[in-house]
Amino acid sequence: MNPLRHLLLVAALVLAQLAGTAHALEHAVDDPGAPPGYSCALCLAAHDLGAALPASVPLPPVVAPTLPAPAAMPAGRSAVPPPLPSQRGPPAA
Repeated sequence: MNPLRHLLLVAALVLAQLAGTAHALEHAVDDPGAPPGYSCALCLAAHDLGAALPASVPLPPVVAPTLPAPAAMPAGRSAVPPPLPSQRGPPAA
């Protein structure tokens, strides 16, 4: 993007913020006793212009998995049989 486009984008955002503020002041002048809030579609469309970033949904917390404690090995014979012996005959010459 060339610098002119950047300046046009900045100008558009600043003017949109000013227009939104002027519109909010119109609401304040029309009914001074009304509580502040969003009362029309233009207010709803422009309510995020003053924020740096739009609101985002918070991420769910990360829960570390809990692993069961390892079972203690029995001190002696276990239920696993020993490997079979691999005996062979003498090498053929």
